[in-house]
Amino acid sequence: MPSGTREDEERICKICNNKLRPLYKNDDWEGRKYHVACFKGILKDIMNYHKICYKKYNHKKKVHDVFVEDMKPDHKFLITWD
Repeated sequence: MPSGTREDEERICKICNNKLRPLYKNDDWEGRKYHVACFKGILKDIMNYHKICYKKYNHKKKVHDVFVEDMKPDHKFLITWD
C-alpha cells in the first residue's frame, strides 16, 4: 500500500523529473529532492562522469568559455606560458 495519497503535496525528483511519493515514516521528507534510486545512480556515474556526461546528461564541451559547437574554423586562441 502506498504511503501517500494523491491529495498530498506533489513534488518532483530533480534528477528524473518524476513525482516524489510522500514518505511518512522518514523524518527527511521535508528536505527530500531525489528518489533514492536516482541518487544512487548519480553516485555510480561519478567515477565515469568524464565519459558519460556528454550523452547521458547533455553537457556540452567548452574551451575557454566557448562551446565547441559554436566555434568557427577561424576562431583562434592565444596560449602564453608565464
